Amino acid sequence: MLWNDSAKLEELKGIDQMSGKNMKSLVTVLILLMVGAFVYIFTIHDAFMYDRDIGQITRISNGTTKQTEDEFKNIDHQHSQKIVMVIKNGKYQGKKVHAANSWTDSGAFDQKFHTGQQVFVDLQKKNGRLTAQISDYKRDTYLIMLSWLVVSLLILTMRFKGLKTLLSVALNFVVFLIFVNLDVTLNLTNFFWLFVVSAFIFTALSLVIVIGWNKQCAVTFGAIVAGTAAGLLIGILVLNYTGDDLHYEALDFATQLPKQLFLSATVIGLLGAVMDAATDIVSTVFEIRRAHPHIKQQQLFSSGLEVGRSILGPLINVLLLIFFAETFAMGVLFFRTGNSIGYTFEWTMSLGIVQSLISGIGIALVVPAASGLASLTFKRGHKVGND
Repeated sequence: MLWNDSAKLEELKGIDQMSGKNMKSLVTVLILLMVGAFVYIFTIHDAFMYDRDIGQITRISNGTTKQTEDEFKNIDHQHSQKIVMVIKNGKYQGKKVHAANSWTDSGAFDQKFHTGQQVFVDLQKKNGRLTAQISDYKRDTYLIMLSWLVVSLLILTMRFKGLKTLLSVALNFVVFLIFVNLDVTLNLTNFFWLFVVSAFIFTALSLVIVIGWNKQCAVTFGAIVAGTAAGLLIGILVLNYTGDDLHYEALDFATQLPKQLFLSATVIGLLGAVMDAATDIVSTVFEIRRAHPHIKQQQLFSSGLEVGRSILGPLINVLLLIFFAETFAMGVLFFRTGNSIGYTFEWTMSLGIVQSLISGIGIALVVPAASGLASLTFKRGHKVGND
């Protein structure tokens, strides 16, 4: 009887704890939904915060449609719209104005507008009549709501760790802006090293905030630096040995030395890929050590290699998919304007492929580096604790 009573008591305690957790989760969800609703309502009524004039479309009349065809036989359709809108801010607030819009099916340089949308307008007064020309679409509601969704998912799935991740992203973004501003202000000739320093700071900030200042953080930092440096060095040596005849001038809006811009972007992309692999490997090795304090260093090293082999393929595929997404639109444009596969690859894809390959080299090299550093950190019988 006593055993049964104890078992029932433990079961009731477990149910109470589960109910408490469910209640906390429900309260968190409700708070996040309330915040989301407030943010949405605020952003659709925040025109008073802008210096530029904003209009809300109240009525649209669709006009004529005509077919167009270029020299490469690409067919498009151009449509016209007559728009009525109400000004939401400024000295003309509340005034009704008319505007015209032209949009195409391809949507390369234009877009179709709908009733209820808010747009930035340039107002002009001619002969006592107020007219408007749409300059851009007001996108803050969508951007802020997407940010709210990301933050909410991180809080719900990762709790406090999710907040630390957000903090590291925000700080890294600020650091990136600072270094870009330094580059623009100083107008350095050899600015590549400036972004190498920024890469070290990105790494240190991310690891200290997410992992904490401990042995695991130090080992992960060392592995990332080793993998990034080795991958970049091999990439540069191969490029120099093979003639380095890449079209660096194909970079969009290059305002400084194109090659150094390319290498700076490569360092940052390589760092992200290597950091992902190194963090997974080192954290796994540390967890294995905590669970089995008497495991041999060779077994730890082998475990790290196994983790590396399992994530190597997916990570490289992710790099390629990101590259495809970045070059897809420009590649289609080149193909549709009569360019050959070779010419299109050379001017739209070659730089991205090289960056992906260098990142792949870095990922491959960081697997043994992270496994080795993590396994050599421990002596047999030494307990890990909270390192």
